[in-house]
Amino acid sequence: MQITESSKLQCSVADTQLLSSDIYRVKLATGSGCLPDYYPGQYLIVHLQNNENNCFSIASAPQENQQHLELHIQQLKGSPNSQQLFREIKEGVLNISLPAGNCYLPDSMDKQQPLLFIAAGTGFSQMKSMIEYCLRHHHNGEIHLYWGARTPADFYLPNLPVQWSGQGLHYHPVVSEANHEDDWCGRHGLLYEAILADREKLHHCQTYISGSPQMVYATYDVMIENGFPKKKPAL
Repeated sequence: MQITESSKLQCSVADTQLLSSDIYRVKLATGSGCLPDYYPGQYLIVHLQNNENNCFSIASAPQENQQHLELHIQQLKGSPNSQQLFREIKEGVLNISLPAGNCYLPDSMDKQQPLLFIAAGTGFSQMKSMIEYCLRHHHNGEIHLYWGARTPADFYLPNLPVQWSGQGLHYHPVVSEANHEDDWCGRHGLLYEAILADREKLHHCQTYISGSPQMVYATYDVMIENGFPKKKPAL
């Protein structure tokens, strides 16, 4: 698959589902039923009616005859852009362009290559696209997913990575601010601390990091400082 330029199109909002207190799964469909090709891990741009643009990772893995695109969108009550976006979602039509982004799984990827996916918050959506693509195409290398959240309730699709574990994925959820009321028995602390604790089994992985720019570069810097192979982050 060779993708050279993005396409603009109008999509209908086929479905919305509240996954947590403020995160929605939004499914888009085109009137023509045809979606542009994209690589797993790329994102799309939503062009709002107020001339602002919002970028969202495509959570659905690309496939032939694809009918829908899945997005994971956090509603930010203090953001005018977020309020405008959700008004347009409620109206049922979004203008988008895709694909965009240089952080994705290439066609030429070695199926034996061990992979490390690191996600914070809704950064999980980008990892979902890549992981589902790998599982669908029978990737033979080990796959590790580290998903960081502030509280256990912030894992907005908690059962999905567990399902992937049944297909061989190694899932490592990490909570930074769990308290006694959460009854959390998993790993505590910062996401990069879990990565460093497991560095011996992760050192040879090809790594993808998704989250806020601050989180991505901070995690990257800490990993490089601790001996992980150096490669400039792609956005």
